[in-house]
Formats: sequence, C-alpha cells, structure tokens
Amino acid sequence: MTRIARPLRTALALLVGAAYLALGHLTASSDDPPLIGVLAGLLALGSACVAMAWKSRARVPLLLLGAAALLALVLGYGHLRAHAAWLYFVQHVGAMGALFVAFGSTLRGTHAQALCSRIALFVAPGTLDADYLRYTWRVTLAWTVFFGAMGAASVLLFFFGPVEVWSVLANIATPILLGVMFVGEYLIRRAVLPTGGDVGITATIRAFMEYTRKNPSRTGEGR
Repeated sequence: MTRIARPLRTALALLVGAAYLALGHLTASSDDPPLIGVLAGLLALGSACVAMAWKSRARVPLLLLGAAALLALVLGYGHLRAHAAWLYFVQHVGAMGALFVAFGSTLRGTHAQALCSRIALFVAPGTLDADYLRYTWRVTLAWTVFFGAMGAASVLLFFFGPVEVWSVLANIATPILLGVMFVGEYLIRRAVLPTGGDVGITATIRAFMEYTRKNPSRTGEGR
C-alpha cells in the first residue's frame, strides 16, 4: 500500500464510522426511526453474529439459529422498528463486553502475557524490557476498567434512563472517550518511558488490528 493510499483508507473508514454512529443515534433516539437506520443496525449486528458463528466449532447449528432469528425479525419488522434502539444497544454492550473480556482475561499471568504487552512485543519483538512490559500490563488494566465501565453505564442508562441519553453515550461519548484514552495513553507513555513515543497513536491502532487478525485465538486468552 502506498503512503497516500493508507491515509485515504483511514479517512474513509473514519467517515463511514462517523456516518454509522450518527445514523445509529438518529435511529435509537427517534420515535419514528428511518428504515435505513433499522436495516444498517440489523446488518451490522447480523454480520457480527455470522462472523462469531463462523469461527465457532458449532458453526452449522449457530448459522441455522441465526438464519431463523433473522427470519423472525423480518417477519416482525413492525415490532423491530418500534424497538430499533435494541439493535444498537446489543451492539454497544456486546462490543464493550467482548473487549472487557479480551483485555481482562490476559491480566492473570505475567506482565508479558497482558494483551497490550503482546501487541507491543508483536510490534517490537525481543526489544522491550521489564519496565516497558510492566507499563503495558497497567495499560491493559486501564482498558479493562474502561470497557467494563462503559458496558455497565450502557446497561444502566438503557434500562433506567431516557433512551436519548443512552444513545448519546453509545454513539457520541464512547468514540470520543476512546480517542481520549488513546491520546492520554500516548502522552503518558512518552512521559514515563524513554522510548514511549516510538509508536504513535495511529500505529498503535493498526498494530492492535493486525495482531487480532493474525492471532484471533490468542486475543483474550489468559494463558
């Protein structure tokens, strides 16, 4: 990939993501949600379920169950549209819960086994000292707390608060706070580690995505 193509692809991904979040907020907080918002939420949730089922050992039964659930949703479209916020709630809580488990389950072993440590070693194998790995263990802990708190707040707001407030949390506050976490971690890393600024924010995100793509079975594995 050329130097020009990569930034363009990143910008396009950010634009699509922002559009999806805006559509999700409009759909979840509206008494008359647009059809495109319902379909987009259903497509995103369905794609995630198919991806998880495909990686499972019980692939065929889960795919059949998913197809049956999709048929039920299509047949009950009127009810689905009246409760469209559930599509985005399940996505948000599911993502926060999955990331909470992925990061938290790797905290039980040594510092080198923490997920952020694995990603750092994936980027710079054999070059990180004990202090760096201790730091990346703490970063893993911080991300675990963050995802757990966001998931808990999402549940509480969805069931006990106005859905409009929940939608702001899920579709607006969450991506902003994610950005704050990445920037804050980068600034702290530069301050406390001599070589902390070697890997920038964008490179860190790419490294996480590349690591999870190449090591799907080890993401969230505590051993």
